[in-house]
Amino acid sequence: MSDEEWACFEPFVTVRGAHSGRPPKDHRLVLDGIFWLARTGAQWRDLHEHFGKWSSVYRQFRRWTLGGLWELLLEALNETEGAGESVQMIDSTIIRAHHCAAGAKRGTPRQGLGRSRGGFTTKIHLRTNGEGLPIAVEVTGGDVSDYSGFAPLMEAEGPEAKVLLADRGYDADHIRKTMEQRGAATVIPTRKNRKVQLPVDGYIYALRNRIERCFNKLKNSRRLATRYDKTAQSYLGFVRIAAIRLWMREFVNRT
Repeated sequence: MSDEEWACFEPFVTVRGAHSGRPPKDHRLVLDGIFWLARTGAQWRDLHEHFGKWSSVYRQFRRWTLGGLWELLLEALNETEGAGESVQMIDSTIIRAHHCAAGAKRGTPRQGLGRSRGGFTTKIHLRTNGEGLPIAVEVTGGDVSDYSGFAPLMEAEGPEAKVLLADRGYDADHIRKTMEQRGAATVIPTRKNRKVQLPVDGYIYALRNRIERCFNKLKNSRRLATRYDKTAQSYLGFVRIAAIRLWMREFVNRT
């Protein structure tokens, strides 16, 4: 990471908390090792010795993940001004899970794994702002409907939406009612089997391509594009890391 990026990360990773553990010799090097794994999709044991002992980097990653560091960073970035938060979008994407992702305790459904037409899969639910930058992410089994991902995304910390864009997968009365109660308009095409077809502003709806482009950028992180992690916490941690990296490019350039 660049010096400018490290200046943003340093205040968060150097503060000791309940899950901090012993301070590593070089927080920056540990973070770089985690970012390298996220980008390449390599196994932990294949971590280059330049970043230190792989088990030490793994333990620190787990401490930061369980301690909520990645959520905290994402929330802090979303509090920056001028990020186009009034218009927001939600969507989901299916991720193929490697066979080594199976076998975690408590069973596959509780670890965000399921069976769908794509096979053994995980689904990433994503909420972005109008610029296509992530606000909140959640993971479920690949067989879980988009309806189920709506509530966790909208209840997550972040700026309130004034307009919500989504595809037909989110065309449900309870979703429209929830957003109306929040004082937000919905731009969601109606399903073809609805008796009453609601109009959609095509110009505003066209902005939804930004969340599709966000997914495309996130999947450049190979650790995200294919799920190798057994636990939902670890995989969600890598998804949030990829989201933070997208934000950092925008934030550092803006500042």
